[in-house]
Amino acid sequence: MNIIFFLLSICCYAGDRPTIKSLVGKRIWIEDAFAGQSFTLLKVGSNGNEEFKVLWKRHGSGVPEIRTQKFKVRLDSKYQYRFILDHPEEKKGEFMVSIFNGDKIKVYLNGVRIYADGN
Repeated sequence: MNIIFFLLSICCYAGDRPTIKSLVGKRIWIEDAFAGQSFTLLKVGSNGNEEFKVLWKRHGSGVPEIRTQKFKVRLDSKYQYRFILDHPEEKKGEFMVSIFNGDKIKVYLNGVRIYADGN
């Protein structure tokens, strides 16, 4: 009986989980010792030929941005994507972004999740 309830729960609640499409256009900020960085997921193309890219920005003090660059996105699933930051003036790194239950977003850099609890 527990197995039936578990399967029924999955069927009823699996559709409520947001996908990476809900992140299109939302900026994710990275604080660093300089003025910071950010990246935004972009949807490129139409439904028949849909792909995603990331717009990465290096912010500056006194100017809104120093440089921008677009990177290809690799979709791991409807809930997770990756991209590689590969710019000659930056440290190379692989970012992974995942969506969990609700609107909880996890971002990993080179396989390590770094976050702050509270302020």
